Amino acid sequence: METNRSRHVAAAASLALAASFGAVAAHATEQDWVATGAPPTTSVTLHQAFDYAFPLVLMGRLRAGMLGTQAAPGAQKLNVWRHARKLSGPQDRWVTTPNADTLYSTLWLDLGQGPVKLSVPDTAERYYSLAFLDMATNNFAMVGRRVSGTRAGSFVVVGPDWSQPLPVGMRVIRAPANDVLVLSRILVSGDADLPAVTALQDQYKVDPLAGGPDRVWSGTLPTERSPQAFVDMANLMLARNPPPRFEDGLLKRFADVGICGAACRWDALPADVKALWAQQLPSLLASLKGGLSSAGAVANGWRYSRDDLGNFGTDYAYRAQIALGGLLALEPAEAIYPSTGVDDKSQPLTGTGRYRLRLPAGSPQVNAFWSLSMYEVEPDGQLFFTANPMGRYAIGDRTAGLMTNKDGAVDIWIQHEAPADPAQRANWLPAPAGDFRLVLRAYEPKAGLRDGRERLPAVERLD
Repeated sequence: METNRSRHVAAAASLALAASFGAVAAHATEQDWVATGAPPTTSVTLHQAFDYAFPLVLMGRLRAGMLGTQAAPGAQKLNVWRHARKLSGPQDRWVTTPNADTLYSTLWLDLGQGPVKLSVPDTAERYYSLAFLDMATNNFAMVGRRVSGTRAGSFVVVGPDWSQPLPVGMRVIRAPANDVLVLSRILVSGDADLPAVTALQDQYKVDPLAGGPDRVWSGTLPTERSPQAFVDMANLMLARNPPPRFEDGLLKRFADVGICGAACRWDALPADVKALWAQQLPSLLASLKGGLSSAGAVANGWRYSRDDLGNFGTDYAYRAQIALGGLLALEPAEAIYPSTGVDDKSQPLTGTGRYRLRLPAGSPQVNAFWSLSMYEVEPDGQLFFTANPMGRYAIGDRTAGLMTNKDGAVDIWIQHEAPADPAQRANWLPAPAGDFRLVLRAYEPKAGLRDGRERLPAVERLD
């Protein structure tokens, strides 16, 4: 029987695997993905195949890193939640551009083994979300405050081919493919709030509805970072999670460079195609540098993500960029992520300067919360927190002691050394010594922020 087809996902503990994927080059957005006229060159086809497959490869490696294999189990098990018990800091590099606002929880499902019932507690209006991601990093479903409220509830997650009866009267989430990552975020308001949030995490429940042992991968997985491993992991993930039928034409073309699923193998490729992979892979990896800051509208130096963030459709090049620089990003209805690396004079932000970001009263307009995070820019383009004496990596509407001006505006002081003025220190976001990037998170953004009527002001350089 032919299976339904769709896409794929990821999250957790070995995203350092992605750290080797980046640097700089021309991007595939300029390439013609629809074959018209003369067939694309092998080089163009390989570039497109790389962009198409990159999220699948990265997510396959992450899944392998977290779950392991039957012979060598990982730190996490199928159908079992794994909870972070503290907010992210400089030591946490499991995912690029982490937030310091929520506790993460991750759950891996293999729906080929049957449906799974999930239960969530009453969070009493506290923000939380469960994003259901396929292996192409699309958010195909959402549960949480914005979508379903904060009361306790249960629902069933089922794979594309399941046809047996399901529990009556329960919400059903049908996944496009069998491999699924569920990523939970629960809002934390400071360290004193952590016990309340961990208690909520402990009330997340998972109940498989089909019998049998939880099986993970057997054999050796292609997790090294070679051209052969890239192609082999892409084909493994495509075989496990067949893509949608409208992509058949792409996969037929990509078969020429070794990527099409179970029917493709590195060992079957001609020597010249193998050589082309080896020659081009470094620059292809480099072409993804930029992530959240690489596409979308720009206003006052802030780069806004595209409307298809988190549900990419056929925007394969953008999907690949986000997999490197903003993996597991939510769709814009849930959160938007304006980012900037320049000041009001279009000069790079650096720890040698002093800056102010003045947010007008009531800005940014959100229904949940906002925060401004500080990231040091890694050589490969990834963004991570950097240690500072204050232990502050983000500042936002829940920051204790945040000072507000008489007109309701909020001045955020951004610099490496602590400000001399005590009032400024209350609103100080410590910067690293070198280049840095700012990302503003707006959860449950209001319409004006989503559609561009509200824009953030430029970061003002003071010296």
